Amino acid sequence: MNRYETMYLRELYDWSLNGHSCWEDFLTIAYNDYWMGSIDFEKYGYIELTLFGKCLTIFENNGLHEVSRLIDEVLEEIEEEETETV
Repeated sequence: MNRYETMYLRELYDWSLNGHSCWEDFLTIAYNDYWMGSIDFEKYGYIELTLFGKCLTIFENNGLHEVSRLIDEVLEEIEEEETETV
């Protein structure tokens, strides 16, 4: 299992709940979605840059397909948690 990768992704997602676009920005890169426009890193602070950077390191040992699978795994986990709270 890719524990550190999913942990990094989850940290970025959780931080984005504070009103930051860092999760959506990472998805734009991970899904190679250049139609979404460029990412404005000027609105990022230290925490956003650090979390975003950690997620980018996932590409060091994983291809695009695997990173997409990891994102889907995290999204599924989040969906399960939301279902449990309802």
